[in-house]
Amino acid sequence: MTFTKGVYLSILFLLVSINFTNAQTYSTKKGHAQFKAQMPLNSYTGNSDKLVGAINLDTKKVKFVLRVKTIKTGINKRDKDMYKLIDVKEHPEITFEGVLIDDFDPNSKEKQKIRVKGEFTLAGVSRTVTIEGTLQNVENNIHLQASWSLLITDYGLEQPSIAVVEVEDEHDLTINALLKEE
Repeated sequence: MTFTKGVYLSILFLLVSINFTNAQTYSTKKGHAQFKAQMPLNSYTGNSDKLVGAINLDTKKVKFVLRVKTIKTGINKRDKDMYKLIDVKEHPEITFEGVLIDDFDPNSKEKQKIRVKGEFTLAGVSRTVTIEGTLQNVENNIHLQASWSLLITDYGLEQPSIAVVEVEDEHDLTINALLKEE
């Protein structure tokens, strides 16, 4: 009887440990995020290489966080105006939390189209969005690329202006990151 319990417990332990070792979570602390803003006869971008996030392929959960003050446009005054517009003291982070809608095969070397649906939060306002992108296995890590557009007024932000020229409401966002297996 003791032998049977010992074998049962050993098998149970083995199954549990296999589950933990096969958990497929990939993360980054140095992803690239960019936004592009348009105005008549001009445009500018904001960039950050401090995108932090993770994808768990088992649960399909996705979470990314970007500290607003890591975004730089190349002009200090414009950066300060952006931080003020977003109210960075009250809302220091931009976040996305959602789930993969499509399946991803981590064993394939092909670039795979995916969609993720979740809550994108900017300036304290959350909206449900579906974002399209690609995932690709690169030397047992995952390369993520995604891009989408948003209206800043949907997040309670006023359209900034320079002199009398107003920045367009629609902004294009792009993320690019290499996520390493944890």
